[in-house]
Amino acid sequence: MTGDSHSTFVIKYLPLIGRAGVIHSILHLSGAEYKNEFVAKDEIAAHREKFPFGHVPVLIETLPDGSTFELGEAIAIEHYLAEKYNLFGSTPQETALIKSVATNIYLELADNLFSKDAAAKRSEFESEVLPRFTLCHERWLDQNGNNGHYFGDRLTYADLVLVNWLRVMSKMGITIDESSSLKKVEKKLSELPEWRGKYEYYHPFNSLEEEKAAEGEEVEEVEKEEEDDEEGEAGEDEERRKRRRA
Repeated sequence: MTGDSHSTFVIKYLPLIGRAGVIHSILHLSGAEYKNEFVAKDEIAAHREKFPFGHVPVLIETLPDGSTFELGEAIAIEHYLAEKYNLFGSTPQETALIKSVATNIYLELADNLFSKDAAAKRSEFESEVLPRFTLCHERWLDQNGNNGHYFGDRLTYADLVLVNWLRVMSKMGITIDESSSLKKVEKKLSELPEWRGKYEYYHPFNSLEEEKAAEGEEVEEVEKEEEDDEEGEAGEDEERRKRRRA
C-alpha cells in the first residue's frame, strides 16, 4: 500500500472506532500520519453546521503544500483513501468490480444489521439473508482461487470492508463457519505485519474513551504549564519593575 506519504490527516469522530473502522484501517495499514479529533454527540447535535453533512465521521487532509481538504460521509472517505493508497484496481473495470463487491457487503450486512427493525428481523437475517450473502461471496472468492483475497493476490478495499463487517457480526453473536472462504480473508488480513500489533485496537467495537481521557489530561497539563510560564514571566516583570524603582 503506497500513496502520498506527505499528507497528514485528522479523523473527526466519536471516541470509538465504529463507523470509521475502515477509514482507520486504511490509514494505519498504509503508514499514513493521522490523529483522532474526538467529537461529543451533544456537540454534533448543537453545531451541525460545523460538519459537511451535519454528522461524523469527517476527514481533514493537510496536503504537502499546506492546503487542506475536508470530506464527509464514511463511504466517500473510504473510496478517497482506497484510491489514494492503491486499494482499488489497476483498471477502471477492476475498480468498478471492487466497489461493487464492497457496496453489496454494505447493502446486505450493514443495512440489515442496523436498520430500525433489525432486532425484529434478526431471525430472518440469520436464516435467509446471511446464507444467501455467504454463498454469493464464497463464489467470488472461490473464483479468485480461495487465496484470502477477492482480487488477485493482494489486499483491496473489498477485503477490508468484508473483514470489518465479519468482526461486527462476530461481536453481535453472529458467526460464519470457520471453513468458509470468508473466514480465510479475515485470517489473512489479521496476519498482515502492517498492523504492527494493533489489529485488535482497530476492532469496530473498540472504545477510545481512555484515549480521549488521556488526551484531555495532556491538554490540561499543557494549559497548566502555560499558566505557570505566564505567572513566572509576570513575576519576573514585577521584580524588574521593583529594581527600577529602587
